[in-house]
Amino acid sequence: MLTGFYTIASGLLTRQRELDVLGSNLVNSQTPGYRASRLVTSAFEMELQSRQEALAMGTFGVGKPVSTVEEVTPLFDSGVIKATDRDMDMAIDGPGYYAISGADGQIYLTRNGQFNMDEDGYLVLPDFGYVMGHNGRILLETEKFDVREDGTLVDAWGTLDTLQILVPQEGTELEKLDNGLFRAVDGGALTDSDGYRVVQGSLELSNVDANREMTLLMEAQNAFRNCSSAFQIIDSMDRKTSQIAAI
Repeated sequence: MLTGFYTIASGLLTRQRELDVLGSNLVNSQTPGYRASRLVTSAFEMELQSRQEALAMGTFGVGKPVSTVEEVTPLFDSGVIKATDRDMDMAIDGPGYYAISGADGQIYLTRNGQFNMDEDGYLVLPDFGYVMGHNGRILLETEKFDVREDGTLVDAWGTLDTLQILVPQEGTELEKLDNGLFRAVDGGALTDSDGYRVVQGSLELSNVDANREMTLLMEAQNAFRNCSSAFQIIDSMDRKTSQIAAI
């Protein structure tokens, strides 16, 4: 009987986590540059019983059919680029991320190019940090400037700086944070990107397909309800068994 409790409880926890992930996708469907996420699950018995044998994985023992969350992985498909006709809006067409210096001094990555100029004249990602160029923080002389396809910012007085567009080196894992931000895991290496163009007066939309997310959300809700009903049935059977045993 306890096996049934564990199995159904794991299903409830997994489906709840899936609802959280899908809900976050829908909430951020209008966030420029946001990347949708997917839940990857595995059986607990496979996690518990797996062991490394030379160059192959082996299993041992008998496990219980319990589901666990293996990871939440982002989808890195590009979003649609939409014109906004706002000079400080920029979209990357091709590989790469804007480099943003956060309040903690760390470099974060984003595809969200909805920038502003702060009170000191620096180009910033609002409520987060400074947009970085090859020479550091980008200081603007005016809100009117042009951005060339290679990311160079120029105004009436000359060149200001060039946007730092970065990509993770092979083997570097990106950790997904809130609001479409990423961070290299464990000091992973970043390098300058190439093969891209910067489009001024446009934004890259999120890659969230709202219709698809709603369909997946309804499936997850049905699965959660089914697990909840099964849990109630198992609990009722357990109580009846206890009553019979007490007779």
